[in-house]
Amino acid sequence: MKTIALLHAIVLASALAGPAHGQSSGRAWASAADVARDQNKPHAALEAYRKAAQSAYASMVMDYKYAATAARLGRTEQALGILGQAVATRQFRLLDELAQEDDFAALRADPRWAGIVASASANERAYRAAHASPEEFRFISSDIARFWTVYDKLDGAADPGALLEREYLDGGSVGLQGFVHMRINNGASLYRRISKHAQYYRAIRANTLRAASFEPLIRADMRRFKALYPEALFPDIYFVIGRLSAGGTASTDGLLIGTEMYGRGPGVPTGELDAWLQAGTATIDTLPAIVTHELMHFQQRLDPQTLLGHAIKEGSCDFLASLVTKGKFNEAIYRYGYANEAQLKKEFLAAMDGADLNRWLYSGAPEGDRPADLGYFMGFRIAEAYYKQARDKRQAIVDMLHITDFKRFLAESGYAGRP
Repeated sequence: MKTIALLHAIVLASALAGPAHGQSSGRAWASAADVARDQNKPHAALEAYRKAAQSAYASMVMDYKYAATAARLGRTEQALGILGQAVATRQFRLLDELAQEDDFAALRADPRWAGIVASASANERAYRAAHASPEEFRFISSDIARFWTVYDKLDGAADPGALLEREYLDGGSVGLQGFVHMRINNGASLYRRISKHAQYYRAIRANTLRAASFEPLIRADMRRFKALYPEALFPDIYFVIGRLSAGGTASTDGLLIGTEMYGRGPGVPTGELDAWLQAGTATIDTLPAIVTHELMHFQQRLDPQTLLGHAIKEGSCDFLASLVTKGKFNEAIYRYGYANEAQLKKEFLAAMDGADLNRWLYSGAPEGDRPADLGYFMGFRIAEAYYKQARDKRQAIVDMLHITDFKRFLAESGYAGRP
């Protein structure tokens, strides 16, 4: 933790002195602002957000954090102005943040607040209408080609990290910009990872460039899900190349897929990959399964606080994906899970009320022959049991996506009481 705090401090100090390499990157300023905000340095954060806003960089999440930071400092007019512009010009629609953010408490008494909320609600309705069809979402893979164009220049670059920053990260799609913030950090960080896994990156180009070919399969999966869950939304899907840190995530911009995690196949060396990456990387043919899993996260309205909740959140996505697509992207987990289910259930039920996710989710390396992330399997089995006992299968899907009481969901599934 001390190392992470030190790195954050270095990033913040460097960014607030000016973005690296003499480049005024709005994304870099926004990242620096987030670090300052997380470190409870609102004045530094506000200044960095201001610089990001002056650039071409735009993000609903940044608008929210920028306004909240201004409000925290008592700058009500500035905060209302930021939100007013966001709902008017950038389709701001983060209704939960408007309702729940403590820093907005003073703003809610202002007569202009109701208009901001009304505009955000209208933006949300417009977004839902525009993304209700599995025929309309965009399938965006241009960042993959952009990465490989820049990759070919790295050997001759005086500063490869700066080149990646400028020509790949800052020049990429909205989805890539979001993935940078959530999973890549910056060009230097990406270059270090490429260098550490040079043989792997060198070998995966052809496989990653196949991502676009899966559009018909993925769109067909989306159609099947629409038939099961008519309220489904279908966000744009962005395929990017990251730093081997995440296979996918959902954001306000859409689904973000780290395609390099699916580069394995014949001729791709894996000797550089650590135990977590050996388990976490897969072939490009698993792409439809991971995209469908992330689509389910986009539909969810869950707020887990315990191991049980987090396991159901992840495992239910795997289960719902299994209803519409073929295969799983984490087959090793399921092979081990079915073979050892009785013991795993006993251990899981004993730990499920706690907040410690180690050994079950997001924990990294396997333990001997026990794979990491077995919480996915446990959550899958609970969701599957709930679905099987439900008379109304469509309502069961609705229930699964809107769980408020995870203990009750487990009890109603009947899974815990099975031998």
